[in-house]
Amino acid sequence: MTATVATRTEVAARAVDVWKVYGTGEAQVNALGGVSVELEKGRFTAIMGPSGSGKSTLMHCLAGLDAVSRGQVYIGDTQITGLSDRGLTNLRRSKVGFIFQQFNLLPTLTAEENILLPL
Repeated sequence: MTATVATRTEVAARAVDVWKVYGTGEAQVNALGGVSVELEKGRFTAIMGPSGSGKSTLMHCLAGLDAVSRGQVYIGDTQITGLSDRGLTNLRRSKVGFIFQQFNLLPTLTAEENILLPL
Protein backbone atom coordinates (compact mmCIF):
# COMPACT_ATOMS: atom_id res chain seq x y z
CA MET A 1 0.00 0.00 0.00
CA THR A 2 1.33 3.44 -0.95
CA ALA A 3 0.51 6.51 1.11
CA THR A 4 -0.10 9.75 -0.73
CA VAL A 5 0.77 12.94 1.07
CA ALA A 6 -1.12 16.03 0.01
CA THR A 7 1.01 19.15 0.01
CA ARG A 8 -0.57 22.54 0.54
CA THR A 9 0.70 25.26 -1.73
CA GLU A 10 2.34 28.08 0.20
CA VAL A 11 0.32 31.26 0.08
CA ALA A 12 2.06 34.63 -0.28
CA ALA A 13 -1.09 36.64 0.45
CA ARG A 14 -4.79 36.00 0.81
CA ALA A 15 -8.03 37.83 1.35
CA VAL A 16 -11.04 36.24 3.05
CA ASP A 17 -14.45 37.84 2.44
CA VAL A 18 -12.89 41.31 2.14
CA TRP A 19 -15.02 44.43 1.87
CA LYS A 20 -13.77 47.96 1.33
CA VAL A 21 -16.39 50.68 1.63
CA TYR A 22 -15.74 54.39 1.07
CA GLY A 23 -18.14 57.07 2.26
CA THR A 24 -21.60 56.75 3.79
CA GLY A 25 -25.23 57.15 2.78
CA GLU A 26 -25.83 58.14 -0.83
CA ALA A 27 -22.11 58.78 -1.33
CA GLN A 28 -21.18 55.22 -0.24
CA VAL A 29 -19.09 53.20 -2.69
CA ASN A 30 -18.45 49.48 -2.26
CA ALA A 31 -15.02 49.16 -3.87
CA LEU A 32 -14.73 45.50 -2.80
CA GLY A 33 -17.66 43.31 -1.91
CA GLY A 34 -16.87 39.95 -0.33
CA VAL A 35 -13.65 39.23 -2.24
CA SER A 36 -11.71 36.07 -1.39
CA VAL A 37 -8.46 35.20 -3.15
CA GLU A 38 -5.22 33.30 -2.52
CA LEU A 39 -1.98 34.30 -4.22
CA GLU A 40 0.57 31.48 -4.31
CA LYS A 41 4.25 32.01 -3.53
CA GLY A 42 6.46 31.84 -6.60
CA ARG A 43 3.64 32.33 -9.12
CA PHE A 44 2.71 35.30 -11.23
CA THR A 45 -0.89 36.41 -10.87
CA ALA A 46 -2.73 38.86 -13.10
CA ILE A 47 -5.63 40.81 -11.66
CA MET A 48 -7.69 42.12 -14.55
CA GLY A 49 -10.90 44.07 -14.87
CA PRO A 50 -12.36 47.33 -16.12
CA SER A 51 -11.43 50.69 -14.68
CA GLY A 52 -13.04 51.18 -11.29
CA SER A 53 -13.56 47.47 -10.61
CA GLY A 54 -11.38 47.45 -7.47
CA LYS A 55 -8.07 46.04 -8.73
CA SER A 56 -5.87 48.69 -7.12
CA THR A 57 -8.00 48.72 -3.98
CA LEU A 58 -7.54 44.95 -3.64
CA MET A 59 -3.77 45.24 -4.12
CA HIS A 60 -3.54 48.06 -1.56
CA CYS A 61 -5.54 46.00 0.96
CA LEU A 62 -3.45 42.86 0.33
CA ALA A 63 -0.26 44.85 0.95
CA GLY A 64 -1.56 46.51 4.11
CA LEU A 65 -1.46 49.97 2.54
CA ASP A 66 -5.22 50.37 3.04
CA ALA A 67 -7.39 48.90 5.80
CA VAL A 68 -10.38 46.74 4.91
CA SER A 69 -13.88 47.56 6.13
CA ARG A 70 -14.65 43.89 6.79
CA GLY A 71 -12.91 40.53 6.33
CA GLN A 72 -9.37 39.31 6.88
CA VAL A 73 -6.12 39.81 4.98
CA TYR A 74 -2.99 37.71 5.44
CA ILE A 75 0.58 38.08 4.25
CA GLY A 76 1.99 34.59 4.52
CA ASP A 77 0.61 33.21 7.79
CA THR A 78 0.34 36.64 9.43
CA GLN A 79 -3.10 38.22 9.67
CA ILE A 80 -2.56 41.91 8.92
CA THR A 81 -6.10 43.07 9.64
CA GLY A 82 -5.93 44.62 13.08
CA LEU A 83 -2.14 45.04 13.16
CA SER A 84 -0.85 48.33 14.53
CA ASP A 85 0.88 50.83 12.23
CA ARG A 86 4.23 49.73 13.68
CA GLY A 87 3.39 46.07 13.12
CA LEU A 88 2.37 46.75 9.52
CA THR A 89 5.52 48.78 8.90
CA ASN A 90 7.75 46.02 10.25
CA LEU A 91 5.94 43.35 8.22
CA ARG A 92 6.09 45.38 4.99
CA ARG A 93 9.82 46.05 5.50
CA SER A 94 10.61 42.35 5.72
CA LYS A 95 7.95 40.67 3.52
CA VAL A 96 6.59 43.03 0.83
CA GLY A 97 8.03 44.88 -2.15
CA PHE A 98 6.14 47.58 -4.01
CA ILE A 99 6.14 48.76 -7.60
CA PHE A 100 3.62 51.56 -7.92
CA GLN A 101 1.86 52.60 -11.14
CA GLN A 102 2.64 56.23 -10.32
CA PHE A 103 6.24 55.97 -9.24
CA ASN A 104 6.86 59.74 -8.93
CA LEU A 105 10.56 59.85 -9.75
CA LEU A 106 12.36 63.16 -9.43
CA PRO A 107 13.29 64.15 -13.00
CA THR A 108 16.43 66.02 -11.87
CA LEU A 109 17.92 62.81 -10.40
CA THR A 110 19.31 59.75 -12.15
CA ALA A 111 17.56 56.38 -11.77
CA GLU A 112 20.19 55.34 -9.21
CA GLU A 113 19.81 58.57 -7.24
CA ASN A 114 15.99 58.11 -7.17
CA ILE A 115 16.44 54.60 -5.80
CA LEU A 116 18.95 55.71 -3.14
CA LEU A 117 16.96 58.81 -2.07
CA PRO A 118 14.82 57.04 0.59
CA LEU A 119 17.94 55.59 2.21
